[in-house]
Amino acid sequence: MWKFLENLEKSGKWILTALILILLALSISRSKQKSDFLDYYHAAERWETGDNLYRFDVALELQTKIKTVEDLFLPENLHLLTALQNETATYIYPPLFSFLLIPFTYLSENNAALIFELFSLISLIVILYLIFQNKEITSVRSRFPYLILIGSLLFNFRFLESHIQNNQVGLLLILLVLISLTVRSHFLGGLLLALAVSIKITPLVFLFVFVYEKQYKRIFWFLIWMILWNSLPLLYNGNYTIQMTNEWLTEILGKAFSNPLLRSWKNNQSLSSTLAKYFVSGADMINQPNYGMPFINLSLTSLKIFQLFFMILFGIPLLLLWKKENKKWEIISLLFLVSALFSGISWIHSFIICLIPVYFILNRIVDLENHSKELYILFFLLSLPLLAHRTFVGSKVESALSMFSILFYTTSLLYFYIVRYALRETENRN
Repeated sequence: MWKFLENLEKSGKWILTALILILLALSISRSKQKSDFLDYYHAAERWETGDNLYRFDVALELQTKIKTVEDLFLPENLHLLTALQNETATYIYPPLFSFLLIPFTYLSENNAALIFELFSLISLIVILYLIFQNKEITSVRSRFPYLILIGSLLFNFRFLESHIQNNQVGLLLILLVLISLTVRSHFLGGLLLALAVSIKITPLVFLFVFVYEKQYKRIFWFLIWMILWNSLPLLYNGNYTIQMTNEWLTEILGKAFSNPLLRSWKNNQSLSSTLAKYFVSGADMINQPNYGMPFINLSLTSLKIFQLFFMILFGIPLLLLWKKENKKWEIISLLFLVSALFSGISWIHSFIICLIPVYFILNRIVDLENHSKELYILFFLLSLPLLAHRTFVGSKVESALSMFSILFYTTSLLYFYIVRYALRETENRN
């Protein structure tokens, strides 16, 4: 077996190139399909028209008028459904991201989507290069460095495919976070993490790494750049920027993100969505009746208590590792996983963040001697998201697994596998 792997390793560069070309072909072929990028694109157009970026007024009206499936088909609600299908309340990022995309609006939707797809693919290539060259992650003694890189892509292929299909921003965010955590310059590190957080709030968790490494200068520059990045649109349209920033702070960050029912649909695999599907009637009014959900009805207050319990449960390992030395990449890996598990909205493509944790733990476990059992367990855990795809289980079973939030559980298992490795590795070292 090892001889076969060694021969395969020799062809690693060519296999890796072939995988990238496959992803390129997928990116080009799917750039003309409707995707999440159109939400970004149309939000960028609203900087010229002066329309509300978020259009939550229609979404709230829809929420109050539609209580059952039958309500969806009432003639008086047709205009609301039409508005919802045309980017109403689908753009939920801070104003800066849509502002930065204004140049894309000078292109047609298809051309803009294609360029954004190519940006994502370039981001992936740079991510792979950076982690492969980083000696803190990639062992210089590894017998199979290319196979580990290829394995990381294959284990995450379902997420990559979904990311491409939805033309999402995830890979760009991973790249910004990765460089901000590894670059030597505190100025540049703060600048890039601030940009990532200004695009989407979830990368804020990586400020924990700056604190762990006592990089207080980097934290200072992060705070400065948070102000500068978000002030940039003021130069373009000051009143509109202030209005939309206030809208995002109050309606999105203040109300929507704190509501466990925010898009708690079948494919939302976050903790808050999982609890809502299990315990709140109407969280997914279309799919819940098919699976006997909710199991019992709980109040939103009870749901938030459950969320707090899980946040403490997942947070304790991070605090334990914070007190130990040389655990930077263990902490980074866990924070990537946390950013999807505890985000209010985590679709399948959101779990592309598993790329870094998977690459990290594969490097650690593959290099261990006489730990084949550990490796087999890891391979099994990493294979679960792939095995839950309709290709292997059929569309009906895949739908059921999605409704029960299978990715929340597989990612949680990976989280605690890395925790277990980190704590045992510390014990063995001592």
